[in-house]
Amino acid sequence: MKSFAKKNAHQMGFSFTALGILLAIAQPATAATFSVGGYSWDVANSVTTGKIIQGQEQTSAYGASFGPNDPSVNNRTIGRLIESNTAPNNSYSFTLGKDNQTESIIELGWGKGMSLANQDGNDVVIYESGGSGEPEAYAVAVKKVGSSGFTNYLYQFSSGYWDSYSFATAIDFSNFGLNKGEQIEAIRIKNLISSDMVQGQDGQGFLGGQYQPKVGPNGLEPDYSIGKFDADITFVAGLHAPRAVPEPTSGLVLLVFGVAGANLMAKGKKSR
Repeated sequence: MKSFAKKNAHQMGFSFTALGILLAIAQPATAATFSVGGYSWDVANSVTTGKIIQGQEQTSAYGASFGPNDPSVNNRTIGRLIESNTAPNNSYSFTLGKDNQTESIIELGWGKGMSLANQDGNDVVIYESGGSGEPEAYAVAVKKVGSSGFTNYLYQFSSGYWDSYSFATAIDFSNFGLNKGEQIEAIRIKNLISSDMVQGQDGQGFLGGQYQPKVGPNGLEPDYSIGKFDADITFVAGLHAPRAVPEPTSGLVLLVFGVAGANLMAKGKKSR
């Protein structure tokens, strides 16, 4: 059962002004801040794009009671993003898979040219609407800026919950081998199926191992039972602000400004 529940002086000044403009553009807008399931986030830091990579379109009303009942939150739920906001107002979650043999994958991001950096601690939180006291299993892969593909999928236990049906899982990008400051441009989420095994003996970890995945009551204590395979992904938020990925041309412009400034300073010294 489920609940419905991101002149020389003038010339040199221009370069600093241009730099200021570029930095200003990279600054995210602010929005309302909420605390749900033990994690606080700004709506502006939540994902803004979603698409289906594998599987059929399956939005649902599950998760309707998730967190704050706020239009800014409702418009960024995963069901609404994937259906490009054409879904009914009560379609909040996206259901991955329909049985323990059907694999579904969705891809989410913060918009073109935007990314979320790996910082200290957890970087993103994912909310899923499961059964009463029963989170549903899913795994996450990430794509680093500049990479040609995604990492292996990682399954983690839920780490908090909003009520007995809505579960939070916080992800630290360092778990994927990223260094601090490296940026993620997209994430993929897939449901687990009966053939998926994990590398950790504790029942979590990267897929492709030899151990049975575990799901615990309220997502807190592992056991050997996986009761559901159709995870309903409701909301995904960065735990810090996304930022713009510098375009190559932007770096070239700054380099040109820097060289021009250095030449002007050198000419000034020679004229003394």
